[in-house]
Amino acid sequence: MKKTLTTIIFLISITCFSQDLNKETHYYFQGNQITKTQFESFDNRKIYTRTIENDSLIIEKIYLHKNIGKLDSIQLKQVTMFLTKIIGSEFNQEKRTMIHLYRENDKNIYSDSKYKKYWKWIKNNSKRYQTFLIGTKDSQIEPNKKKHIYLDQYDLIEKLFFQSSDFKINHLLIKPNGEIYIYFGLNDILHVLDWSMD
Repeated sequence: MKKTLTTIIFLISITCFSQDLNKETHYYFQGNQITKTQFESFDNRKIYTRTIENDSLIIEKIYLHKNIGKLDSIQLKQVTMFLTKIIGSEFNQEKRTMIHLYRENDKNIYSDSKYKKYWKWIKNNSKRYQTFLIGTKDSQIEPNKKKHIYLDQYDLIEKLFFQSSDFKINHLLIKPNGEIYIYFGLNDILHVLDWSMD
């Protein structure tokens, strides 16, 4: 009798206090709700997802690894001034500028500074392109101009372009006409360069 009573109390507890495991899932892309089929049709190499979950609902949000924008003339002038302040005389606003921004002082920035295939392409196209590896203020990265490594001690690039990013590495292409390509979380800088070609 005691065993039966314990079993009944246990079953009632599970039934009353267990959460519904069949949560409803909603899918979003760029702020608009989409279907599960649309969600699953995205190329995983070009997107990243964020999941928000509560007691009754799961929200899956898709974000693109690449965003495109345009700076007006005033914004472009300010960004040019910031980059000149960070990089110095090596910065040339007439070239397409690739910036790879690192939030941590780990092997990524140093292996990227030795990426032969990437730097060979940059050298062969140096009339049109320039590139810089830049650490954020808190990254504690040691600047080394010979290796194209700089430190943004003001965190200007981070604040202007990547404040909402969750990734350790982000990328930016700025064209002389003010067009910008922003890349979130890609780890291969050559891949970023490939995505930047017109």
